Amino acid sequence: MLKLVVAIVTLFLSAVSFAQTATNKLQTTAYKFEITPFVGYRTGGRFEEINGDAEFKLTESESLGFLFNVAANANGQYEFLYAQQSTEVDSAGLFVSDPRFGLDVEYYQFGGTYLFDSDVARPFIALTIGMSRFDPQPAEFSAESFFSASFGGGVQLNPGGRFGVRLEGRVYTSLIDDNSRIFCGSDGGVGGCLIELDGTLLTQWEARAGFVFRF
Repeated sequence: MLKLVVAIVTLFLSAVSFAQTATNKLQTTAYKFEITPFVGYRTGGRFEEINGDAEFKLTESESLGFLFNVAANANGQYEFLYAQQSTEVDSAGLFVSDPRFGLDVEYYQFGGTYLFDSDVARPFIALTIGMSRFDPQPAEFSAESFFSASFGGGVQLNPGGRFGVRLEGRVYTSLIDDNSRIFCGSDGGVGGCLIELDGTLLTQWEARAGFVFRF
């Protein structure tokens, strides 16, 4: 009788241990991927002319993009970021006939996210590096690409469900080439560049909200 009880208890404990292991594994691997389309508002960013006589400020405006995350472990994710902003550059009166010109700003970056432990609202931090692309309008002027990085933090709501919300603030920094001419082109056989600038960092800040899809 004692042997039977011991066998039943052993079998029960083994079953509980197996169920717990399976549950933990299911929770860890249930949602390996996340796609997060987001909308935001971006501010900051300016170019300084090489002789210091003028500044070219980017107008604050709406932004949009998406994130693609892949689970690395219980608290870490790999992250791909695409973010886009259609804005204008204020030339501070340097171009009398047209003091503003359009500019599309894009970020293509890869990095990682660390999520802190929580069930309802899960805080996180993120760091990515990659490329920024500045595409001026009119189209006859060339686009420019620079090395860039970003750092952000925020919170994920309903982090264990198939659907969730991601609230985040992020800062972007682009390393601008030293003593360079940018946005160059020709119109009617006459060539030139919109801006001649000194080497500097261009920094932008963004607040955004996204809807998370997990699978």
